Amino acid sequence: MNKPRIALAAALATLAITPAHATGAIAGATFPEQIVQELTLVEQYATQAQQLQAQFQQVYNQAVNMANIPSQLWPNITSQLSNLVNLVGNAKGLSYAAANTVSAVQSQFGAPNAVLTNYNKSLQTWTGNLDSQIAGVLQQYGLNASNFQTTQSALAAIQAQSNSAAGRKAVMQAGNQIAGLMVNQLQGLQSDIQAGNQAMLNYMAMQAHTQTDQSNSVTPILTAPTQPGAF
Repeated sequence: MNKPRIALAAALATLAITPAHATGAIAGATFPEQIVQELTLVEQYATQAQQLQAQFQQVYNQAVNMANIPSQLWPNITSQLSNLVNLVGNAKGLSYAAANTVSAVQSQFGAPNAVLTNYNKSLQTWTGNLDSQIAGVLQQYGLNASNFQTTQSALAAIQAQSNSAAGRKAVMQAGNQIAGLMVNQLQGLQSDIQAGNQAMLNYMAMQAHTQTDQSNSVTPILTAPTQPGAF
C-alpha cells in the first residue's frame, strides 16, 4: 500500500462513524466512500491514459508517413479516437464530481481551511487548462474545437473527418497529441485529488473530534428530588 493510501486509510478509520453523506457520483455514499471512489477512478483513468497513448502511438507510427491511411487501419484508429474522447469526458466528469464533494463538505462541516479552498480552485483550473490545451491541438490541425465540446459531437466530428484522406490524417495526428497530453494532465489530477481528498478527510476528522469533545464536556444538570409534602 502506497503512502497516500495509508494516510487515507488512517483518516477513514477516524471517520468510520461520521454520519456525513456526499452529493457526488455515488448515490447515498458517505463522504469517505465518495472520496475513496474518486481516488480509485483517477488512478484508473491515469493508467488508462498511459495504455491508450501507447496503443495510439503504435497505430500512429504505422500511418503517419503514409499519404493515404489504409482502410484496414482506420477502424483501429477510430476505436482509439473513441476511447480517447470517452477518457476526456470521464476525466472532466470526475473533476466536476470532486469539486461537488468539496462544496458538500463545506456545506455540512462549515467554512473549510485554505487548503480545501485552494483544492477547489485547483480543480477548476485543471478543467479550464485541459479544455484550452485540447482546443489548441485541434486548431493546430485545422479542426474546429466547437465541434468537440461534448462526447456526442466529438464522435460525430471524427466520423465526418473520416470521409476524406486529409480529414483522417488530421484527426489521427490530433488524437495522438491529445493522448500524450492526457497522460500528463491525469497525473496532475491524480496528485491534486490525492492531496485534496486527504485534506478533506483530515478536516472532517478534526470537526468530528471537536463535536465529540463538545458533546462529552456538557455537564448534566442535577435536580434535587422533591420531598413529600413540598410545594
